[in-house]
Amino acid sequence: MDLHKDTQNAPKQLRRTRDGRMVAGVCSGAAKYFEVDANIIRLALAVLTVFGGAGVAAYVIAWVLVPEEDAATSIGEDLLKKAQENPGVQDAVQRAKDAFAKR
Repeated sequence: MDLHKDTQNAPKQLRRTRDGRMVAGVCSGAAKYFEVDANIIRLALAVLTVFGGAGVAAYVIAWVLVPEEDAATSIGEDLLKKAQENPGVQDAVQRAKDAFAKR
């Protein structure tokens, strides 16, 4: 069995990388996914940051939502799962549902 053959058929996934990362691996992961140089992604984020500040927001959102290359879930998914298991959060959700049901 050829291991290279199996990895070539695997679907391409957007992941934060460890290799080539400067902060959290968002730009290097996006560059690997889109098959471009990571510096192009970094430059685009810098331009978005300077002209309107959207670059920082985009980076943070990607950091939370895109899983690391060896992780099954993202930081956001992990936080959501922990919140759903917390009895205090479950109580707050139920209260909110009850409040909306009365309307």
